[in-house]
Amino acid sequence: MELQGIAKALDARGIALFAISYDPVETLASFATKYGITYSLLADSGSRVIRQLDMLDEDLEKHHAEFGRSVADDQRGVAYPGVFLLDREGIVVKKRFHPNYRRRDTGPGLLEELLGSPVADHGSEQQARGDVVTVRAYLDSPTYRWHQQLHLILEVTVAGGWHVYGTPIPHGYVPLGVEVEPLPGLEAGRPSWPATHPFRLAGLDEEFWVHEGTVRGSVPLTLTADPGAGDVRIRARVRYQACNDTTCRPPATVRFELPIREMALIERTLPKRDPPSP
Repeated sequence: MELQGIAKALDARGIALFAISYDPVETLASFATKYGITYSLLADSGSRVIRQLDMLDEDLEKHHAEFGRSVADDQRGVAYPGVFLLDREGIVVKKRFHPNYRRRDTGPGLLEELLGSPVADHGSEQQARGDVVTVRAYLDSPTYRWHQQLHLILEVTVAGGWHVYGTPIPHGYVPLGVEVEPLPGLEAGRPSWPATHPFRLAGLDEEFWVHEGTVRGSVPLTLTADPGAGDVRIRARVRYQACNDTTCRPPATVRFELPIREMALIERTLPKRDPPSP
């Protein structure tokens, strides 16, 4: 279970993990025993707290219909999948939620979001070096599951004294951007980049917005092909234009190809464990 790994990483930093579900205590106890879960599972009978937190999925029929399924009576009361991060005073400082019950974060990706720093257990990566720009790309998980949301992480490091253009941008210049190559069953979301800052060149009336130093962006990716689709390769390209106070280089493009394994296939190939000795 990915949350088990998250629990250990959070515990090392003095952060407790609690999961809340509309399932009764007996169901959660059986679930915890089956999967060896050691963090707290909280039973919210009647979804009282789920409703108070505005987490109740009131469009369950619509969401099930999207996957060709009907809603069973014992599924009513389910919450949207999501995470709250609270400080010591109980104030929500971060949150991440998804639009339907099948969308889930990867463990490493969620840790990066909560802890605010990269984790070692991420997926494949590549790096491309230019004269003044280095681009590092990696997936936040080495594996994927059906409808799990992972992220393509991009670290663009610009040499001192140089910058790359961002948006908004005057006509004729190229801003920092990323394109993910279409793939059957792959949904790529909108790229996210940090804020730019204004920059002006002497003698020009145009105002530019630029990135300097190390710029870290991400693109949400969801693989929706049926389970058993197998391993895939995520192909993407990053385009940018680097300039300094006197020189503007032509636009450049770097390409990446990042493989990722399907977790369902890995689980099927794992050897069966012998039962423990009495």
